[in-house]
Amino acid sequence: MKELSQKVTQAPKSKIRELFDLASGRSDVISLGIGQPDFLTPQPAIQGNIEALNKNITTYAPTRGVPELLQLLESKLTKVNEIQASWEDNIILTNGGSGAITLAYASIFNPGDELIISSPNFVSYYYCGIFFGVKVIEIERNNDFSPNIEKIKNAVTDKTKAILINSPNNPTGYALERKELEELVDIVIENDLYLISDEVYENYVYDGLKQVSPASLNGMFERTITLNAMSKLFSATGFRLGYVVASKEIIDLMSVYTTYTVAGTNHAAQYGFIEALKMDTRFFIDILRQFDERRLLVYNRLKGMGFDVVKPKGSFYIMPSAKNFNMTGTEFSREIIKSKGVAIVPGDIFGSYSNDKLRISYATEFGKLKEAMDRIEDFVKTI
Repeated sequence: MKELSQKVTQAPKSKIRELFDLASGRSDVISLGIGQPDFLTPQPAIQGNIEALNKNITTYAPTRGVPELLQLLESKLTKVNEIQASWEDNIILTNGGSGAITLAYASIFNPGDELIISSPNFVSYYYCGIFFGVKVIEIERNNDFSPNIEKIKNAVTDKTKAILINSPNNPTGYALERKELEELVDIVIENDLYLISDEVYENYVYDGLKQVSPASLNGMFERTITLNAMSKLFSATGFRLGYVVASKEIIDLMSVYTTYTVAGTNHAAQYGFIEALKMDTRFFIDILRQFDERRLLVYNRLKGMGFDVVKPKGSFYIMPSAKNFNMTGTEFSREIIKSKGVAIVPGDIFGSYSNDKLRISYATEFGKLKEAMDRIEDFVKTI
């Protein structure tokens, strides 16, 4: 048989899936690996989807999305993100946040272009780079997971096309301070670059930190590709609805790519998103308080056990190091699921600078989370 795709075969089998394979068939496993909120999808979102299906809205959706939904997103962007976007020209619906990442790469990169990211960072950024012939330049984060601005500045070459930020971040839990964002924006403008800003965790920020969208800053709308999704605020990962906000020129290219690849997004689900966007988001206040309690529980317990760990500023992840126990993240992950039934993602899948680390999701019911911490503590006492 002739050779299969060289690009796709460079992407390894997901270690997260391997983790789930180890857990399969075991009822005692507590998963700290899942990257989705654990609260129920709000009823208006579900009802909107049901009503659309009952009305036989099962045809192809408009390529960019249902106009009513795009208009609601325009309003949300204005009020929440202070981004001035036109629903007709600057927004497109995608197949989840992952689809938004794909469209960003497809629309601005050519083979040989370079993309700068802080590392560790989300898995898909690396492998989309392979699929589109992009050279991903990893810049090691500072010890507190903040971006190393000076190293990012020095990494820019004539082949650099964009810088990518994901704040609040998966997997580190770091959220950018405004000053850091402004410094990154200066690099983008000075070097005539694009900024890809993944803001899917925008609602998960703690300690009074204010989320700022770079597209709202002076001179940045035309340079910024803002990625977001329905999934995290409304706990609706299975709806597979994301969106991109960008210049008309970029959105037009995304429309072309969408037409010839996926041909649009789930039509009926868009009506669920419509009803979700009509909701008063104060429903999330208590949910965020619960996530904050979990954040502090996990951070304090891990620190007390002797982990080298940084308190997260956002998202629902924490990334401790296992180096104090003389183990790699992969070794720790494999051993603890076998002996204690706790599923934790090894850090090395998130880049070149996290071999000693683990990614823990605290999007887990408080009682189970506490039990998982007890099991981890029992495990490290035996090392």
